[in-house]
Amino acid sequence: MGVVNELDNDLRSILPGEWFTFAEGRDWNALREVQQSVGSQAIVRALGRCGWIAPHWDVEHGGRGLPESDAALAIAHLDSLAVPRIPRGTGFVLAAPAIRQFASEETKRRFLPKIVTGEEMWAQLFSEPGAGSDLASLACRAVRDGGEWVASGQKVWTTLGHEADIGMLLARTDPDVPKNNGITYFAVDLRAPGVELRPLIQMTGEHEFNQVFLSDVRIPDSWRISPVNEGWAASNASLAAERITLSGQGAGGPQKRSILGGKTTDEVLALAHDRGLTPVQRQRLVEAWINAKTLGLTVGRMRGPAGSITKVMKAKSNQELQCLALEILGADVIGWDGGVKSEYARYVREFLRTRANSIEGGTSEIQRNIIGEQVLGLPREPNPWAGQPWTQVPRN
Repeated sequence: MGVVNELDNDLRSILPGEWFTFAEGRDWNALREVQQSVGSQAIVRALGRCGWIAPHWDVEHGGRGLPESDAALAIAHLDSLAVPRIPRGTGFVLAAPAIRQFASEETKRRFLPKIVTGEEMWAQLFSEPGAGSDLASLACRAVRDGGEWVASGQKVWTTLGHEADIGMLLARTDPDVPKNNGITYFAVDLRAPGVELRPLIQMTGEHEFNQVFLSDVRIPDSWRISPVNEGWAASNASLAAERITLSGQGAGGPQKRSILGGKTTDEVLALAHDRGLTPVQRQRLVEAWINAKTLGLTVGRMRGPAGSITKVMKAKSNQELQCLALEILGADVIGWDGGVKSEYARYVREFLRTRANSIEGGTSEIQRNIIGEQVLGLPREPNPWAGQPWTQVPRN
């Protein structure tokens, strides 16, 4: 039996019959209603238990052990039917690449199966108040105590940390070596004693981000994802995946929405059809459509540091599209009431949310440095502290 037939058999036991009718007819509005009634994460969990979220992973890790070519066919089939396939949180997108490449077999078997089913939701504990763009200068410490580690420090911009079960933690385990060399990558229980989360409210009025304070939090050594002091290489596996994700490479078919927020090109096209455009706006909308198509074709072939190219372009094009949408609406967006869920309010909300696109996941300025140095091979900026122990480098 072909891989698509196997997948279809499982899908028909998971999804209502009308799903296939609406997907084949490309009736995305009707399909969205069915999806809401069933629940996206319920679908993801069922797919994960069948091994279809990551079909190329080993069976012991929550996959089906399929060859890459067969797995690609399965994923393409899921997307053609607009089936949601990404567990909530950042475990599958960001933690899993590091776990699969760097963790022990014991650690892989502990975390990966629950990542693909969404049974455990993850959040990222990388950035700190004094270590955002220069992440390697982080100061959160972890000290070994027998078979455990004791972590203390502060993290910030932890997306959905208040809903998550486990955090991806970068901590300094050797302060007497150069900053990139003394970091270890851990998983940490966000409900453990000593973990405190404080909300950060966005200008949209929503609670998406958090500060996280760690006070003598104990972490089993079996929850260590990287070899000791080799967390920087493991973190780059997560950061590279993050750049690709924030470039717009998502899942879920034509009705999917970007995690970056923002009205889609199709939605703005429909708005333009209803409201009308000036000649200048028409030209800008055509450019936005071309950018979206070009980005979609480009993001699939960008890997490693080159992912910064599409990350920068996605942030820029998404922000420009939301500005254009508000210009098309004109004065209607000025008098919106933030407490009313009107269509105007939703457009303003998406505009405000996308202001973060050029900051989150690494600022556009830092991404341009990566492009220059690691993609184009341009010389790095002079650093008088290169090679010095972390304890000897001044920190702001």
